[in-house]
Amino acid sequence: MTARLEWDGHKADDGLEDGMKICILGAGALGCAIGAGLAQGGAEVTLVNRNAAHVDAINAEGLRLRDHDGERRVRIRAETSPAGVGPVDLVILLVKSFHTREAMDQAGPLLGPQTLVLSLQNGLGHEDILAEYVGRERVLAGKTYVGGSLLGPGHIIYGVRGKETVIGELDGRVTDRVRAVAGEFERAGMLIEVSDNIMGTIWDKLLINVATGAVTAIARMPYGPLYEFAPLEAVGVAAVREAMEIAHASGVRLTFSDPLEAWRKAGAGLPADFRTSMLQSLDKGSVTEIDFVNGAVVERGAQLGIATPVNSTLVACVQGIERMLGQVAPKRPPGVDHVAVRVADIDWNIRFFEAVLGMPLREADGPPEAPRQVWLEGGIQLIAASGAATDAAPAQPWIAHVAIRVRGLEAALARAAEWPVTALPQGPNWLRTPDGIALELFEY
Repeated sequence: MTARLEWDGHKADDGLEDGMKICILGAGALGCAIGAGLAQGGAEVTLVNRNAAHVDAINAEGLRLRDHDGERRVRIRAETSPAGVGPVDLVILLVKSFHTREAMDQAGPLLGPQTLVLSLQNGLGHEDILAEYVGRERVLAGKTYVGGSLLGPGHIIYGVRGKETVIGELDGRVTDRVRAVAGEFERAGMLIEVSDNIMGTIWDKLLINVATGAVTAIARMPYGPLYEFAPLEAVGVAAVREAMEIAHASGVRLTFSDPLEAWRKAGAGLPADFRTSMLQSLDKGSVTEIDFVNGAVVERGAQLGIATPVNSTLVACVQGIERMLGQVAPKRPPGVDHVAVRVADIDWNIRFFEAVLGMPLREADGPPEAPRQVWLEGGIQLIAASGAATDAAPAQPWIAHVAIRVRGLEAALARAAEWPVTALPQGPNWLRTPDGIALELFEY
């Protein structure tokens, strides 16, 4: 039986019995997190991401999710372009703000006569761009507090628990179609709200990004150490205070009444190793969305005659880092990201590396009393050995694999195909040399 979705007197055949057909256009870490949640709820979801290694890993082994409950895999379709996907009920746009037009130029195959387009991007102004392509009447707006962080191809930190998504019509009406979209999130167990004040919601989310995005990018800190350092909290809160003054002057109805609320909500429910999208962009040597976040505050402030010294400083600092990375990143040589070592006594090694070498525990996988593997600061991964010793798995410690970051992962894998190396089942970025060295390759 085929489901019929109906909104505002119109019917759409989505070809599914149990959910909408949805495409996540721009399925990076955040897009994968949202797509995985919707897929687990029964929607037919396709992730579109230009990174072939990421897409191949998802299609081969499923999308790997790591959260407070451990790690699991979700089977979900992934593509490198919208070309073969076909028309869908809903396109969720999550590309970087500066790629919005480019993404919509390629989105034609996804757009049927009643396809809705929902922007969950950071910053301001995306809805006006989308309206140029599909008409304002088919655009929904929204903001999400879901978090995601890319650990490797097809592998993300899944920050969904307790994180709300808010969507709405641009004119503030609560329609059947926006309720239908909200229903997909509800069936997936994801927090969702339909708002009659979506512009206020967009500004609320902007405040979240203003609070921590630039600060983490400049300090190069994940959330754990960030939220333990009061001077950076003061900077983030001051940036939010400026943005709130501008929102009020623009007639925007905000949810937050205290800038400290935005700072606290930004980190609520996310793990200590969570890295904001702005920090992840700088980690990869790419351009950030600073112009659409703190930069939007500065621009609107200039229009209203309101000074924004904190946000202006943050914008200048991030742009300076971008410029520096743009100059030096292409010269950055390949290098070891981490070395994974199998050990018989993982607890002893954790204590040894911290006490003797100053390499404390950064992250653990498995129960606290008996972790399966751990990551230490400084590039060591310890994996608990199990089973009896054999020639292939000796009792003494031995290297399990070496993780190497390279510039141009796809090109490196293409070159590797001409050599006598063996692909490993962990993913398309895993190779074994003739001497038995397992290599896990990552993009810088």
